[in-house]
Amino acid sequence: MALHQPHEKEQLSAIEIELATAPKIQDDLKRKFGYGENIFFDLDLIEYRVNNSLLDIAEDLDLEERYNLINNQPSSSVSHAFRGHHNKEFMPEYQFDRLLGKITNDMIEKIRKKKGGLKASSMINPETGVRYVVESGRIGGLASAKAQGLKVWSLEEIVDIHNFREESIGKGRYKTLPCWNDTTSKMNEKYDEDWTTKQVTMAYHQKKDKLPEEE
Repeated sequence: MALHQPHEKEQLSAIEIELATAPKIQDDLKRKFGYGENIFFDLDLIEYRVNNSLLDIAEDLDLEERYNLINNQPSSSVSHAFRGHHNKEFMPEYQFDRLLGKITNDMIEKIRKKKGGLKASSMINPETGVRYVVESGRIGGLASAKAQGLKVWSLEEIVDIHNFREESIGKGRYKTLPCWNDTTSKMNEKYDEDWTTKQVTMAYHQKKDKLPEEE
């Protein structure tokens, strides 16, 4: 890992935080997918990683808020959680095992790169598994999507997700964080739908910049 002066100290400090946080993220993911109880744990974890970018996972687990991470630290910490840290020369005191094997991690990376090359106009979004149109500035894209029955999240729905998310704080595992299961349940009840937690979570993170600013 190359360090660049004159910011070497800052870089080392950031890397220390990322490496120290990664094992905690491993524990978060083990709890999320029922490690030791779920016989399909490895398969569920692999599917989750294939369908979500490092940033998606960081946002799904609220890493920035829970672990006070900034800039690229959330994504880097997630990467370390999956790949481990085995460098005996660089910060050996932070060595820890990987969550998935190197071959599996490399395979996932290849799959995600292939997905990233797909055009997402009227298809399943490779990042979330949700059928909807990715905003690309194409004229008529939304109308075409609706005509084909694809999911296009409205501003009203995103606002509702935001409000239900705020109301859900403390109702889940963590007392100071939102509960996405509760948020999803409220959304399904209001709109008489059967959305998954992943769909609602990713819709919010991808569209939250469209929310009107509070006065």
